[in-house]
Amino acid sequence: MNLPRVALLRCALAVLVAALLPIPASAGIKCWTNNEGVRECGNSVPPEFAQKGHREMTDMGVTVSTTDRARTKEELRNDREEAARIAAVRADEARKIRERKAKDRVLLSTFTTEKELAIAHEGQIAAIDIRIDHTERILKQLEHSLQQLRSQAAKLERGGKPITPELKDRIAKSERQLIDRQEFIDNRRVQKAELATQFTADLDRYRELKGISTKAK
Repeated sequence: MNLPRVALLRCALAVLVAALLPIPASAGIKCWTNNEGVRECGNSVPPEFAQKGHREMTDMGVTVSTTDRARTKEELRNDREEAARIAAVRADEARKIRERKAKDRVLLSTFTTEKELAIAHEGQIAAIDIRIDHTERILKQLEHSLQQLRSQAAKLERGGKPITPELKDRIAKSERQLIDRQEFIDNRRVQKAELATQFTADLDRYRELKGISTKAK
């Protein structure tokens, strides 16, 4: 083979290998943006612009690497707050999953049939109804007592006599008792509605779990 031709091939191969090798960082030109928004380039970034980010380029204008600007204190604080928020959401989701699994275990271990679940619900409703009935009887007695007290007060006023402090206190006390008893009844009725909603949800979940258990077998 012709020796000059061999030397030429070796030289071309060396150039190709050199082109494929990574460019040393020290060989790069660094470009940044100054305070006036103008791009400047040099061998190193001036200290006053070091926090604003820059690009490192070759002599041919090819970008080798990019350094983002340093984040501000406010941005870092926002990042921490967002990370804390995401962590709290995930923790809450994990807690709900644990509670759901625990409730599922109780549901399956407590009731072997849908009928047992329904009987338990009916028992809760019956207990509330008993308390409501009892309170309603007391409420009627209080209403009757309050009516009598008010009649006494009206009689005194018609006779031109002042209502005694004792009578005023008894009327006020009876009024408070009426309000308390009525609130108790209202709260129990709300509780009945909540139990009805909960029973429907429990029954649906129970059927779902039983269905999954059956398929698993």
